[in-house]
Amino acid sequence: MRKRIKKKQYVDPEKHLTEKQVPAIKKYLDKKAAQVRPSRAWRALTNRAIFDFMVNTGLRAEELINVRMRDLPYCHGKDVVNVRRGKGDVARMVVISPALAKRIKEYVKRCRKSAKPNSYLFVNEDGGQLSYRSLYSKLQRIGLASGVGRLTPHMLRHTYAMYWYAKADKDVLGLQDQLGHRDTETTHIYARTTATERAKWAAICDR
Repeated sequence: MRKRIKKKQYVDPEKHLTEKQVPAIKKYLDKKAAQVRPSRAWRALTNRAIFDFMVNTGLRAEELINVRMRDLPYCHGKDVVNVRRGKGDVARMVVISPALAKRIKEYVKRCRKSAKPNSYLFVNEDGGQLSYRSLYSKLQRIGLASGVGRLTPHMLRHTYAMYWYAKADKDVLGLQDQLGHRDTETTHIYARTTATERAKWAAICDR
């Protein structure tokens, strides 16, 4: 009989960012954007927007690269992001803060002003859909250049989840909806970290 592999009961510390690493990355990205001429700031601003978006929504990499303009508050007027094809082709709405909705709108006006409702939010330098490989490589470079080290899309998802759980008064079912988990047991890994660890997330992400 095959031995059943138990699911992970908690989030490993190396799989999420600390309360110091999130602002360190933001500071690095803001500095990069300020160092280039406005006419050449597209890449730096896009990198900043991608990090901001992922750490404040918890979207999976594939979900992020498939976000279109029509899915944003910028188009539909509500403080949610529509995820039309989540894992298992399950659609959901991810609630976001008014502050993030405003920053997304500012990014669109500056970098994606001519985009149509069906256009992707994040594109490559040729204007095509951003690939998973490109997204992964971007985050790797950002992690190394900012001094944080390893940085992956799923680390941002874990960071968001721990922040949301602490901020939302331990609402596991709400977090399950936000993350698009089918199984509540999967979401409970964020409830099984220590109280000290969870307390760190209440004010670090959406600054």
